[in-house]
Amino acid sequence: MIFSLIYLILLVGGFGCLMYFADLYTKWYFYFIPLVGIPVGYVILFGLTLLFFVIVAKFINIDKDVRKPSKIARFIVNQMNHLTIVLSLTRVKYKNFNGFSKKQPCMIIYNHISNFDPMLIMNKVHRLICITKYGNKKIPGVGGMIHKAGYITIDREHNDEGIKAINKAIEYLENGVASICVAPEGTRSKDLKLLPFHPGTFNIAKRTGVPIVCVLVKNTNMIHKNFPKKITKCECNIIYTMKSEEYAELSTVEIASRLHDLYAQYIG
Repeated sequence: MIFSLIYLILLVGGFGCLMYFADLYTKWYFYFIPLVGIPVGYVILFGLTLLFFVIVAKFINIDKDVRKPSKIARFIVNQMNHLTIVLSLTRVKYKNFNGFSKKQPCMIIYNHISNFDPMLIMNKVHRLICITKYGNKKIPGVGGMIHKAGYITIDREHNDEGIKAINKAIEYLENGVASICVAPEGTRSKDLKLLPFHPGTFNIAKRTGVPIVCVLVKNTNMIHKNFPKKITKCECNIIYTMKSEEYAELSTVEIASRLHDLYAQYIG
């Protein structure tokens, strides 16, 4: 991603100049300086970038409704998301995304086993707005940026918030702003067992006619446990795409039931 490339150009160029102008390249043991300095510098630059956005986000009113999502904010969120995945030692294998249309708006659903689940999908599908819990808005730096990027948050303590979120998602899809990503389980499964799907979630598809893209995520629950000792290998797999003609005559309860059974088969 772009931020990673900028960091590497700055670090390689900086250490290259240091080695050359300080005549350090004449001694073999001085080559350990860039070998250690580049990864350490990468982490430091990421931290400084995050600090900068934390300061900027202080001036964003997260309670003010966003009528038009900011493309710049979405770009920043995607870049920081990519850096987080890299620095968390997460390696992702994407399956069946070759036939995925990035131009056609859709509704992406996934099984929810970790906070990293939507992040991995965002890392592959950049033109994406997620439906998430309200608490994420209060994360320093991140909260302000996802708010400006148009992310839809739900306060679970208020029942009417779900209806507002669905209407906002429908508005984004109808205007071609971005695709919508949501976990139909509504919350994270702590024991990896598939939770019931909320039928109301599928009103988003029913009222817009967009395809429902089913993504199965695997092993994301191990990222927190493995970090920083070892790399975590995860998987994102598009297991099915339900087109509008397939669900046109179905109720939201029937859609939820069919797709829940589909996930249950894959999860086993």
